[in-house]
Amino acid sequence: MNIGPRNPLVCIRTVEIPPENQSAFFAWIESNRVLRQRYGILAERILKPTDNHGDWLIITQWESEEQFEDWLVAPEKLAVDASIGHALVKFGRIARYNTVSGY
Repeated sequence: MNIGPRNPLVCIRTVEIPPENQSAFFAWIESNRVLRQRYGILAERILKPTDNHGDWLIITQWESEEQFEDWLVAPEKLAVDASIGHALVKFGRIARYNTVSGY
């Protein structure tokens, strides 16, 4: 199934979330939601391993790669990255994927 003219970008990254920081990290993610929506984020999911071992995953979907690139250089992003919430976890590298099919 072709998804048509809209070709969202999906980003996947690993994240280590200490148990004592989980609630505060989830609140921080939510606190940045409106700002990132202005830059084109469509969805963000935080996935926990079902066996409670290994890294968690953060999956984000963006309207386009261009909008994600705009977010990466946004002046507001500097404050988000420097915030206490960002320091609650250890982020891995971001892998980018083009959406080519699905529903």
